[in-house]
Amino acid sequence: MLKNNTILKILSLLIAIFLWFYVMGEINPTTSQTFENIPVELLNVDTLDQRDLAIQGGANFSVDVVVEGKRADLNSLDKEKIKATADVFGYEEGENYVPVSVQLPDNVSLGQIKTPKIKVILEELVSVYKQISVKFTGKTPSGTEPGNVSVSPTEIEVKGAKSVVNSVKAVQAEVKASEITDDEQSFSAVPVAVDGNHEPVYDVSLSAESVEVQATLFYTKTVPLKVEIKGAVPSSYEMTDLSVPDEISIRGPKSAVEDITSVTADPVNISKVKASTTLKIHPNLPQGVELADESKGIGVKIKIKGLSTKTITLSTKNSEIKNVEDGFNAYINTAEVKATVTGSEEMLKDLEASDFKLEVDLKGLKAGNHTVAVKVTSDKEFNSLKINPEKVEITINGQN
Repeated sequence: MLKNNTILKILSLLIAIFLWFYVMGEINPTTSQTFENIPVELLNVDTLDQRDLAIQGGANFSVDVVVEGKRADLNSLDKEKIKATADVFGYEEGENYVPVSVQLPDNVSLGQIKTPKIKVILEELVSVYKQISVKFTGKTPSGTEPGNVSVSPTEIEVKGAKSVVNSVKAVQAEVKASEITDDEQSFSAVPVAVDGNHEPVYDVSLSAESVEVQATLFYTKTVPLKVEIKGAVPSSYEMTDLSVPDEISIRGPKSAVEDITSVTADPVNISKVKASTTLKIHPNLPQGVELADESKGIGVKIKIKGLSTKTITLSTKNSEIKNVEDGFNAYINTAEVKATVTGSEEMLKDLEASDFKLEVDLKGLKAGNHTVAVKVTSDKEFNSLKINPEKVEITINGQN
């Protein structure tokens, strides 16, 4: 009986060992699993700053890691316990491929790093100062808008990789418009670097985490605008359009704007304009009153174009000779003159020699050879006329 019990115990132990190996081998086998987007921590980044280098696009890198181990261990493995690092010490400006190292818990092993090296682009570390502008989000009551706006500090240092810093067009501080009242208030705002499309640029550092914005709720009003235009465009140009605004929108405290019925601006001189442009208008506003947002870009729009020139050869054969004394004949010895006409293409396109008249005045001249001015006239419209030569040779003879 005792012998049978011993045999049963041994048999049970063997079955248990077999079942354990079966479970470990079949139910909990050794396998592998891919863990995606494991963040890569960059080491020795501070040494880049010391060498005036910065990482283009910031330090956000990740890799996919294949981990091997028992299925149960892999299923219970916390992704955060997978540590990936890359050491950027000693690398130079340009493209660099930096090896990635992975640390894992002891009960699993590393099968593969799918991207064993990450591409790190190092650029020159630069900094620039940008003016801080205030962006108001949301709306204010109809007929009002934020005014008397100031920000402190007025500018901020933007630091980072050269190409990224160059993409920063402005630094904005956002304030909710709905929080502004008739009384001047201060707001703490977070400055954000933005590009030309007003999208945030994250991979730069700013010298301040917050700025102070002051603003007051102002009342708006649109009134007539008087602008005097002085001068004329240079003679070698033609003005094709001139647009002068006759209204302007202003803002200020209610008591300051309600009595304003019109605004006069400084005269705008167009005499030095050599290209189509918008000339800024400088309105004369009472203290405490400023331009409303609608009129911030107000100006005189002028369109001009360079004038064309056309040179026409004029024969002196049919010139009118005036004031020849009785008993004398006169002849023009210079066969032709050239008329250079300046004007628009429309003015010049059909202009020809028959459109001009030539005349010389011989008043007071006696027989002999003389040099006299030639006068050229035309009924056609153009801007200017130059004659070459301006004087012609003539001969006066007495009658036989």
